[in-house]
Amino acid sequence: MSEQLFAERMKRVQDAIALKEPDRVPFVPTTGNLVALEYGVSIKEGMLDQRNLIPALDRMLEDMKPDYFYMPDFFPKKGMDILQPININYPGKTAEFGDNFTYQVVDHEFMGDDEYEEFLKDPSAYLLHRVLAEKFQALGGLKILNPYSLCGSTVMGFSALAAPPLQQALQAMLDAGKEISEFIQTGVDATMHLIQKGFPVWGNAVASHPFDDFADNIRGLINTVMDMKTDPELLAEAVDRYTDVSIESAIGLCKMSHSDNLFIPLHAGVDEFMSPDDYVEYYWPPLKKMINAVVGAGITPFVFCEGNYFTRLDVIKDVPKGKVVYLFEKQDMAKAKKVLGDVACVAGNFDTNLLMYGTPEEVTEETKRLLDICAPGGGYMMSNAISLDNAKKENLAAWYEAVEKYGKY
Repeated sequence: MSEQLFAERMKRVQDAIALKEPDRVPFVPTTGNLVALEYGVSIKEGMLDQRNLIPALDRMLEDMKPDYFYMPDFFPKKGMDILQPININYPGKTAEFGDNFTYQVVDHEFMGDDEYEEFLKDPSAYLLHRVLAEKFQALGGLKILNPYSLCGSTVMGFSALAAPPLQQALQAMLDAGKEISEFIQTGVDATMHLIQKGFPVWGNAVASHPFDDFADNIRGLINTVMDMKTDPELLAEAVDRYTDVSIESAIGLCKMSHSDNLFIPLHAGVDEFMSPDDYVEYYWPPLKKMINAVVGAGITPFVFCEGNYFTRLDVIKDVPKGKVVYLFEKQDMAKAKKVLGDVACVAGNFDTNLLMYGTPEEVTEETKRLLDICAPGGGYMMSNAISLDNAKKENLAAWYEAVEKYGKY
């Protein structure tokens, strides 16, 4: 029975991606800390071992039965405790953060205004000596590691590895690698539990837009957005170099995790941060390159357009037909379906606040409204605006039941 349900759900999703009309609109909710905050497991427990989530996942799936289940992200606490990131807050990092503290990534500058030339001269060395050594307190010793001396005509350069700060950094990397690898395996176990129950899973392969990756992890988001005006050529070159590496890494991640999809959340491309002209010049080219490469590798990109995306539709429609899913946070879904409907599958935009604070009747009515707009002709999946951390259980049940009842073709 589970194998049959798995096949039915998977076909439903694949038909929607291919712009066909399946037997019913696929139900694809995206959840974050919901499983912990609403179903009796702490976020900290999930960060220690993802198998701790299994009983809570089972209870959650009694309220709603997704056709494609987004496996929520839980950071590996033990690995993070070893590395000591300065820009990430999470449960247990300090005494003030409780077991259900929602982790936060704080915008931070790891590359100064006048350091573009240094980065472009040797990006790998810069990442090693500056970004890794400054982002993680345990890795400060990497500043004295000189890869060029290791590649000399003799082995004398390896003497630097005897320096205690460098040994401590290398040992921290090894220890963190072991812990994180074991944590990933707990996620595989939790995922296999869901698959055996008949639920296809997505979201286990994630890649950032190269612009976002550079902004979030090197230059700082606010600085990067300002650089579009103050140092546009240097920024463009830096992001272009980052793009090829990011694409190779993303495809490799999908192959390693045996994933046929790649989740690409978009941060900086929102209407609030970029003008339409800047989006076309700086943001869309690397994203288009990534989408085309991923599709060419036989992988379906699930592109999450965070924030307002009202001015981008005519731009992002330039993708391979029937191979891409766009999920929206804030969008005119009637216009999205009209502009993108013959090219890409659309999803998202169901008001998460309604699931948190509304009534089951309001949830049902909103579900019917979105189905009336987006379902005709196929190429649509029901999903929420942003990842769910909190929601009323009766609203989750009402949402699923409304899709089941009114989403049939």
